[in-house]
Amino acid sequence: MRKKILYLTLAAGLILQGCADTLPRADFSLFQAESVSAVAGDGSVVLSWTLQSGKPAPLEFYVSWVAGSPSGEDGEMTLPSSQTSLTVDKLVNDCAYTFCVQGRYEKGLSQKVSATCTPKSTRIAASAFRAMAGDGRIYATWTPPDTKLDYSYRLSVYAEGRDPLDIQVASSETSRLIDGLSNGTEYRLTLVCVYAHGESPSVETSATPGMIDPITVTSSNLIQFQLCSFEYNPAYFIQGDIESVMWEFGDGAGSSADKALYCYPEVGNYTASITVTYKGGKSETATIDITVSGFLWTTVGGTGYQKASHIVFSPDGQTLYSATTANKLVAIDAIMGTIVWEFATGAVTYGAGPAVGADGTVYFGTEDSEGTLYAVSASGAQKWKKALGAAVKASPAVTGDGMLYALSNAGVLYALDASSGTEKWTGTLEGTASGVVVGSDGTVYAATSKGIWAYSASGQQIWQSADAHNVTERGGSLAIWGDLLYATLKKGGGCVAVNLADGTTRWKDAKTSGDCYHPVVDAEGTVYFCEKGGYLYATRIDGTAKWEDKTDKNYIYSGFAIASDGKAYIAQYASPFNLLSFGLSGTREVVTNIGVQVMSPVSIGPDRRAYYGTNGSVSAYDIRTSLMDGGWPVRGGNLQGTNSLK
Repeated sequence: MRKKILYLTLAAGLILQGCADTLPRADFSLFQAESVSAVAGDGSVVLSWTLQSGKPAPLEFYVSWVAGSPSGEDGEMTLPSSQTSLTVDKLVNDCAYTFCVQGRYEKGLSQKVSATCTPKSTRIAASAFRAMAGDGRIYATWTPPDTKLDYSYRLSVYAEGRDPLDIQVASSETSRLIDGLSNGTEYRLTLVCVYAHGESPSVETSATPGMIDPITVTSSNLIQFQLCSFEYNPAYFIQGDIESVMWEFGDGAGSSADKALYCYPEVGNYTASITVTYKGGKSETATIDITVSGFLWTTVGGTGYQKASHIVFSPDGQTLYSATTANKLVAIDAIMGTIVWEFATGAVTYGAGPAVGADGTVYFGTEDSEGTLYAVSASGAQKWKKALGAAVKASPAVTGDGMLYALSNAGVLYALDASSGTEKWTGTLEGTASGVVVGSDGTVYAATSKGIWAYSASGQQIWQSADAHNVTERGGSLAIWGDLLYATLKKGGGCVAVNLADGTTRWKDAKTSGDCYHPVVDAEGTVYFCEKGGYLYATRIDGTAKWEDKTDKNYIYSGFAIASDGKAYIAQYASPFNLLSFGLSGTREVVTNIGVQVMSPVSIGPDRRAYYGTNGSVSAYDIRTSLMDGGWPVRGGNLQGTNSLK
């Protein structure tokens, strides 16, 4: 890897060396910088830091950085002691960089203080660019970029032997009909988003007028549960003004949307059709053949060790997210089994599992000293981050009306605007953070090592539990069903059911000896939970035992997921490392042997597979049943891990 070296102000004859083993050994009696932050830009990162209060300033600062992939370059700079910020540009987007700041004194360099950051392009391209051919015309459609910046489009049309045609398109448009073209000639189309600070990468498609396709699909060769877009070609259906459409996908399912989206759940060959009805009653039908193949993958490596937090999915089910101990959030294509992007952080996300909003934004916290809470877009770009003042070990909760609730380990509850991170209100609790969930009416419930609190959506405390419940940390410790809040407890506390109305204890099932984790609830109100290093329990809504499994003590941060057939699935931490299922009466069955330890709750994806995090990997196993509809069937309440019923 080639190293880039820049010098701003240097003492005469000073020789600089990189942020590596070749540096002089740091003198630990010297005073380092503190509160180093790194903010990602487009091909750049803005660093800032402060000196320790009351300590002597260094002669100068030595700043260095190391690229996390071969696409980037390492580098270093020396700055005057009066400068406490720096913009590093000409960096490679989507490459994680670790930046080190050191003070240089007469005796040598101080200790390193580091921050990690991943530059991201803000020149976002359009997506889903398609072209449908008609008679002497092409109809182009696209999805606009996910950005708040101002932009316009440049649509270019190319054909061999002809001058290019550039068409300026407003940002409000998502389609364009291009006519006056020659049948039998292939046209290549490119679309670029033009921003004030530059152009996005171009997206490209092609079509040949005269070869009229009535239907365009994402692909006619699909994978099980791959989301497919069905569009009709308006250049084909030209017998009048279209009044309505009806899609039939060939497996009994259908849609009346102009642009239909569908996932085939089974392998096979299908004939999809559309019937277009014109004003006046005349109709026209066209078909397309679709082939659906089986799943492509079972394990994705290189994700890092996932502890305590379950795998969550994007709203369309096509992307899954894993927050890991490798200081990163990983996005994986759920269909192809490939890592789409990684978002590097400065600390682990152990326990603070992600929550995905309705717009696809991913929210998660880290366990650094500042307690950084992140909002990352579906494309992997940082939308905002906020320091909560103490480690964020509990998973956040996000609501459908755009609120985000997060609990710092100092016991402070934050209510934030999910789109911007703007603080709306805070509540100060006692103890260290355990979990936060939101009821269907918007009431916020937060738990700590000292008890449980309820707040209104406007920030007014409604009640504090009279009993000092020691609720288990790491965020997956609360669940809501009906008029009850379930909480798993530490040190033999088992599970407690609390009345949502006033925080009083309905019952407490305290037959365990260790810490308990991850309550999930079926459609009848039965709560399932596990004991760390202990047994498995299912307790009815009245507090009586439905069943207990004491076959072995084989669970650490494990957790159940409840399927639509009523079976509860859980994975073992220790040998024999099995994926297990338990029937309604507690009948135990070995589903498959995983072969390695699992320290995460099980999730059931929209593709009817059980998902779990292993030691450095994410794996899936086809159980051919979906997540239970209703109750609180998985950690976080649903496939997006929102911790919210609202």
